[in-house]
Amino acid sequence: MLDMKTKYDIYMSYKKAWVAKEMAMELAMGSEKDSYARLPSMCHVLERSNPGSIVSYSCKENGEFINFFMCLSAWREGWINCIPVIIVDESFLKSYYKGTLLTACTQDANKQIFPLAFGICSGENTENWSWFFSMLKHSLMHRDDLYIVSDRHEGIITSVRSVFPHAEHGYCVYHILANLKTRFRGTQKTVSWKFLQAARVGSVYECEEYLQMLDSEDPRIRTYLERMGHHKWSHAYASRNRYSVMMSNNAESLNAVNATAREYPICKLIEFIIARMQKWFCERRESSSSNNCRLSAHFESELAVLQAMAAVMRVKPSCVF
Repeated sequence: MLDMKTKYDIYMSYKKAWVAKEMAMELAMGSEKDSYARLPSMCHVLERSNPGSIVSYSCKENGEFINFFMCLSAWREGWINCIPVIIVDESFLKSYYKGTLLTACTQDANKQIFPLAFGICSGENTENWSWFFSMLKHSLMHRDDLYIVSDRHEGIITSVRSVFPHAEHGYCVYHILANLKTRFRGTQKTVSWKFLQAARVGSVYECEEYLQMLDSEDPRIRTYLERMGHHKWSHAYASRNRYSVMMSNNAESLNAVNATAREYPICKLIEFIIARMQKWFCERRESSSSNNCRLSAHFESELAVLQAMAAVMRVKPSCVF
């Protein structure tokens, strides 16, 4: 409305602007209804053109859409070379029929986001999360040391417990921090860095030091965290390596990349996701082909910094022996 007024000096009501936008979107992207009708053939083409991929959809007897799942062969094959951590998140679709986009990703050797699977369903609940995790388990190679990171949605907690009973499940520390700020309002300014440090440090002793600092803010914070379980949020108390993945921001970043496309009809959304992931993989392949180091570029860079720091350090004997 503002653009039309500024550029063309034309005033439009909200309803007229909305109808015009919907018509333009349909001309550019096709109709929502036709897109759902095209989904079965799209799934067939994806599986045929990407051998080894898991692509599926389901409908009710009357043809009403239930869900869609996609785990392409490149993602399945790459999973074994990534850290054994799965990060999951969801985002809401903004198209005419709405819905929810479920996302699973991990980190590669260069600490970059590596997609694992995408799902589209009616909403975020236990049933849909159970379906998504079941498809994920069927699609990916088993890893004994699997760790799953997510927010504290009850549907995720219940589904992980039933589908991945032997996996460790930890929570995103930023979601926990947001809950702390809501529950204990008088501590918002200082509780953040103390809690985040308690979550990140590698020893129980250091974690306890920061927990004692939190005690000085509000003793109820410790009780709240203990009730949740220290192993769910603390790196020091984790019974399995979570590779310093303390947040679900990788999955959230992946959802942010697809933010614009969440308004698209379902087939256009899927095409957008595939095209974006192909672009990432192509760029990373070209970048890694010029790397002659034993480690990935990220860790070679970190080692170079540490080496430069070590070069100016002085070594002092601890004793005469």
